Amino acid sequence: MKKIIFAFLLFLVCGTSYTQIKNVGITFEFENGEVIVENLQEYYAFDIMAYATEDGTFFGSGMIYLNYNTTSFGQNVSSEDNIIVEKGELIQGELAPGIPLYEFVNITDNSSSCIAITTGYLFPMLPEEANILPSTPTQYLHIKLKIIDISGYSGLSFKENLMQDQQYQSDDTTIYEPVIANDIDNTDLPVIQPESKPTIFGILETIPNPFGALSPHTSLTIISPQSGKLSLNVFNIKGQLVNTLYNDVVQKNQDIQLSWNGKDSQSNDLSSGIYLYQLLIENKLFEIKKVVIIR
Repeated sequence: MKKIIFAFLLFLVCGTSYTQIKNVGITFEFENGEVIVENLQEYYAFDIMAYATEDGTFFGSGMIYLNYNTTSFGQNVSSEDNIIVEKGELIQGELAPGIPLYEFVNITDNSSSCIAITTGYLFPMLPEEANILPSTPTQYLHIKLKIIDISGYSGLSFKENLMQDQQYQSDDTTIYEPVIANDIDNTDLPVIQPESKPTIFGILETIPNPFGALSPHTSLTIISPQSGKLSLNVFNIKGQLVNTLYNDVVQKNQDIQLSWNGKDSQSNDLSSGIYLYQLLIENKLFEIKKVVIIR
């Protein structure tokens, strides 16, 4: 009987030792590159996408080595605080409220022209709580690089050789293999010209504000956000409608010049206080702005 049990265990051990583990690969690509402006600073924003060679694996920890054009973005973008890295869809989510599934382990300069970004799955003991890595491109990271020279190009690429054996499934043991990271992004940066500023819609100015004592009228400029019926109402701070200054059909981008004498709809002088302009387009609220009357 003991011999039979021993033979059975030996069969299991030998059988296990010859089991073939099917590798699943991972690919990284660039998408959605664009020049944006935030707080008067221009950035080149883009996504790093990731996807598996087949469905069914749970994404764990990973590491990106990203080359960039130092003429456009400067050197050592991490230490110079010239990069913003945000979680993409692939590494969002929580195990429980306030407990994220993934974190940024490290964002550091690998060289003067390369940044290393490491993300970690926090619960390898619970591998199936991680996010699935699909076989279709999914946003992994959203990155913004501060632009130093707008006349250049992005010059983005991966250090594919350093990224091998650095992409783990959620058990923190199984490695994605092969790792394919040969995509490049050489976008010319002046994709948004400085003069092509977007049109600002709504109530642009109220001059003067306050008005009433020294100036009996205030002037308004409105740029219509779309075609349709546009209304400009005035309310007191109790929420009561006191006047309608405009109510007509307009075209998109139409420039509307108005003047208000501080009176209600019955031509009575309104008392000193705060009043609210309410701008409606097609009966939908677009904007509210404050105006002050001082008698």
